[in-house]
Amino acid sequence: MSPLKSRHWDTAAATLEALREYDLAPAPELFHVWFVYFADENPDILRSIDLARQQGTAIDEKQLRDLYDRFILHRHVTDFLRQGMDSFADVIEQSEQSIGSVSSELGIYHKVLEATDAALRRDGKSFEILQAVAHQTRQVDKTVTRLSEQLDSYHQQISYLQNELKKARDQSFTDGLTRVSNRLHFEQILIELASAVDAGDASEPFCLMMVDLDQFKQINDRHGHRVGDEILVLIAGILKSCIKSRDTVARYGGDEFAVILPKTTLDEALFLAEELGNRVRTRDIRAKPSGTSFGHMTVSIGVAEYHKGETSSSLVDRADGALYRAKQSGRDRYSTALPYDVDQLSVAP
Repeated sequence: MSPLKSRHWDTAAATLEALREYDLAPAPELFHVWFVYFADENPDILRSIDLARQQGTAIDEKQLRDLYDRFILHRHVTDFLRQGMDSFADVIEQSEQSIGSVSSELGIYHKVLEATDAALRRDGKSFEILQAVAHQTRQVDKTVTRLSEQLDSYHQQISYLQNELKKARDQSFTDGLTRVSNRLHFEQILIELASAVDAGDASEPFCLMMVDLDQFKQINDRHGHRVGDEILVLIAGILKSCIKSRDTVARYGGDEFAVILPKTTLDEALFLAEELGNRVRTRDIRAKPSGTSFGHMTVSIGVAEYHKGETSSSLVDRADGALYRAKQSGRDRYSTALPYDVDQLSVAP
């Protein structure tokens, strides 16, 4: 048995064991969530279940179905609709091309018939059968024209639906408050970048920054969540203003942001981390309606560079670990992640 098949069987066995352990029915949705968990394919599912297991909390059907709806179903449905719409659009386009070709050939044929009919009339030899064929040809030409118009209408409708699907997909990838990418979009981009590096399709390095607002809970406690939300929006704007168009800012959760930096070395990422820290530190935080100043805020940042063969979740863990050390060292600073030991598939001590 190949190593890949063996790993899949091991994952399936662990999945079934977990379903038995928590007395859950082997429903497809529940099986899927546990399989993704043991395959380490989704950090959100991994963290949610790990937290419950560490706390000794029972993992019930409702919790698993919620994870399935949030992190598996939505992505699959969106991809399915997009692929189906693209395939249908291709069929419409090919049909339009075929009808266009037939219409062109009918036009030439019609002209030949008319020229022949005119020549026969001049010679006094016009035939009824030729006139009937010409008439039927005109009717077919009208039918082809109507079909072409209908296909054009279908094509316009498909374009409209594709645009609406893109809007819906963009909305599903956008954080409702800060308007930067959300956790789902962040994970997709991170997995794609890691896969490209592992497959050899991308030779450039890429880095990840985890950014957390210092003492944000005190702001919420003192001034309320509305002010806290305004500050999150402001910080997201500052982060976006410091990055390049190829980079991605995402709200990772709460007051923590993630910044994906393709084609960026660790030294370049550390330089950017320092710039971000300075930009936030020197910004006077003010409430929009009243202009009331809330002083200055700071951020702590963890920076990690991806290594070939590393999982995306491991990269997040290393950047999070660096962020934690920056917090422990006094906040308002950045820290570099510990190196990754590819051979041992673990963070080096």
